[in-house]
Amino acid sequence: MNAKEDTPDPDRTVRPVRRRLGADERRAALLEAARAAFRTRAYTEVSVAEIAHAAGASEALAHRYFGSKSALYATMVTDGLRELLARDAACDADPGPEPDGWARLRASLRVYLGFIAEGANGWATLLRAPGSVPPEALAERDRGRAVFHERVTTRLGLDAGDPAVRLVVDGYLAYVDNACLRWWEAGCPEELRSPLVESAVGALTGALAALSPVPEP
Repeated sequence: MNAKEDTPDPDRTVRPVRRRLGADERRAALLEAARAAFRTRAYTEVSVAEIAHAAGASEALAHRYFGSKSALYATMVTDGLRELLARDAACDADPGPEPDGWARLRASLRVYLGFIAEGANGWATLLRAPGSVPPEALAERDRGRAVFHERVTTRLGLDAGDPAVRLVVDGYLAYVDNACLRWWEAGCPEELRSPLVESAVGALTGALAALSPVPEP
């Protein structure tokens, strides 16, 4: 075999073939790229072009699937909320060895901490800078908070129609979001997971006790 035969023919070099994805697969790839991009960065710091490139698609194709950056972000948040609510619902379906309301509340908090720790769907960045995200995403966040409000009152047997109770539960949910965000910013230290849960339960217990005596958690 001579030198000429040893030299590969550039025209015969095997080139990688880009696999053509179906619509559902492409959409999923774009959402996965968005989740990665928004894991630690704010809404204003990420572009559709960047997300499309990471997903192996064109910016035009990303706009074809989602219409706009705000719609893409809102879709990502909606998917994340659906997953979070499904995980939380399992706290009632399988509450563990102590199936009382406070046990369910603690289980719910652990679910939320796990979700935040994953950085899923940009949830932490949504909590960090709500003023920078599109209104569609904020509406989803508010919808999620309304569901959690109802679940807290139901789990603890509280009077959802009492304005004072509503105020206390609203304050509790705001406390949880803020505490979870600070925990995430600290790198989600495992040794603080249980103390965070207990501090949130303690805050809610104290606030409710100021209204009327409640069972000890």
